[in-house]
Amino acid sequence: MLDIDRVHRTYRPPKGALRILMRSAVKHEVTALHDVSLRAEPGTIHGLVGPNGAGKTTLIRIVCGLLSADSGEVSVAGIDPAKNRRGIGTVLGLVLADDRSLYWRLTGRQNLEFHGALHGLGPAAASARASALLEQFQLADRDRLVFGYSTGMRAKLGIARALVHEPEVLVLDEPTRSLDPIAASEVCEILSDLANAGHTVVLSSHRLDELERLAHDVSVIIGGQLRYSGSMEALRTEGSTVASALEDMLMEDRRRIAREQGLDL
Repeated sequence: MLDIDRVHRTYRPPKGALRILMRSAVKHEVTALHDVSLRAEPGTIHGLVGPNGAGKTTLIRIVCGLLSADSGEVSVAGIDPAKNRRGIGTVLGLVLADDRSLYWRLTGRQNLEFHGALHGLGPAAASARASALLEQFQLADRDRLVFGYSTGMRAKLGIARALVHEPEVLVLDEPTRSLDPIAASEVCEILSDLANAGHTVVLSSHRLDELERLAHDVSVIIGGQLRYSGSMEALRTEGSTVASALEDMLMEDRRRIAREQGLDL
């Protein structure tokens, strides 16, 4: 289970002489999260959605113990990431967009065995776990250097890597962003299977259609504030105003990204 209670985070630029020594992305105080609360239950997929700059990545970093909140509490399978950063790694698996935690000059098996060793598995246990995951993700017969993997294969291997230590909670930040429709569908099927197996899955996505197919519940963050939390069905009815505003923002994000890539949308 993931429980987030009134989490607040403000980014502040360095002051005085520290401005010379430290680089900062902000010149003024920016409130990234304002008293955000949500709960993701075991055996479910909880969608996290919002436009670029909404605060989703900040929230994920706090959940993973990579960033501290100014106030509020977070519990990941009973562990507070702010107080037990080593312990959080035993119960949480993280998959980031365009994940760079894979070593392209190693095979898929070698990657999984290496990460298994990082999580304290012995050689035999790491090898057995790698074999099981490669079979589960249909990569057993494609065990070659990751350098030669397709984008979809790397996405599946990235999820397998996050599961090597059998975490209770899996957090994914836009895992299908760079995938073609077929690869994205395969990843979505994997996430459904993980939820059905009892994992708590938190899926950050820019695609409402994807969350409608997958998520049991969804939280909408806009401008650092939680604007809606509940079922996707209720979002379309009770939260129709929020849904409409969100769709406009997400479409503008997609147009901006397309313009940057020289594409027509």
